Amino acid sequence: MKNKTLKILMAALLLATMSACKDKDAGSSESDAVNADGMADSADTAAADLAKTPDPHDPCRLLDPKEVEAVLGPLAGAPYRGGNPNGDSGPTPDPEGDVCWYYTAEDKNIAVQAEWTDAGAINAGVSANLEKAEAATKGMMKLQDGTELVGDWDEAKITGCCNFVAMQGDSMVEIEFGGSLTTTPEQAGGLANKALARLSKPLDISGQTGEKDALKHLLTRYSSEDPCSLWSNADITRLLGTPKGDFERSGDDCTVRYIGKDGQEHLFVTTVTLRNGYRGFRRDNATYGGFAKSINAMGADEGVALKESKTIDGPWDAASDGPIQFNSVKRDAQISVRSNLSQDELRALLGHAYAKIAAGAQK
Repeated sequence: MKNKTLKILMAALLLATMSACKDKDAGSSESDAVNADGMADSADTAAADLAKTPDPHDPCRLLDPKEVEAVLGPLAGAPYRGGNPNGDSGPTPDPEGDVCWYYTAEDKNIAVQAEWTDAGAINAGVSANLEKAEAATKGMMKLQDGTELVGDWDEAKITGCCNFVAMQGDSMVEIEFGGSLTTTPEQAGGLANKALARLSKPLDISGQTGEKDALKHLLTRYSSEDPCSLWSNADITRLLGTPKGDFERSGDDCTVRYIGKDGQEHLFVTTVTLRNGYRGFRRDNATYGGFAKSINAMGADEGVALKESKTIDGPWDAASDGPIQFNSVKRDAQISVRSNLSQDELRALLGHAYAKIAAGAQK
């Protein structure tokens, strides 16, 4: 979450500067709102100018938005160019970004990127660090559940949790589908196959025309560099017990100590991710699930067994109670907790946090 707000505003300023907009005073909250609109308007003008000369390597030219809507649902704006989907600042608009972002009003998203040349060398250079989760032969991929996917690729695989990679000759397309809880490898494979066909014949679309709306959308979302900002002392007192000492912040982690109703000292550690939460939720569940499976396999003879992850209903889009942490996500914000809190206490603690995030998004 480091410097998220600054990165978004810097992106806005960069886009505004491209059309030589006048400097504005950002001294008050009212002028800030005016500045955000002014920068977005200037960004729109700059994007329109840039779009007059189509970029042959614009990743947004590889898919028709309607094709993505068939997977994600209605989009909240035109696709736009941004950064690497694995970083917190990835969704920030970048007029020269290598990744095309598609997003809904509920912040579900898919990110698309491509390499037009030298993909073979790039793929070979990183393949040693990537797990090939599925077997693939020319034109066909078999998923772990036995499902067979057919495409025009020479090779296809899934890396990490949710990145579908398809190669054709010396070109490569990647569909990062972790930004939605429901998007499947089959759907990502279908999009990858469509994108491959357009590497040589791209659509008449510019990933710069959607920058203005994307920037406005990001600026309405809750933003804070302090993971502890979601709870006050009064909140903890009401929800759990009497706080003991100051909240401790370390990066995206917040540690809270309190005296519970049993008179004993307790603590919980929470990790807050306000961007790319869906992607982080799916990635963490896959990582920790694999870790627990390995531990259980090694400790079977000694009777060592970590508990299996369970899906839990509550004030979130999805949550998983696993052996490492309690992991939850809502509206692309992810909050995980490591503690001995009961499920009712977790619902109360995280319900308050997600309500605050939602209220912030409405300002």
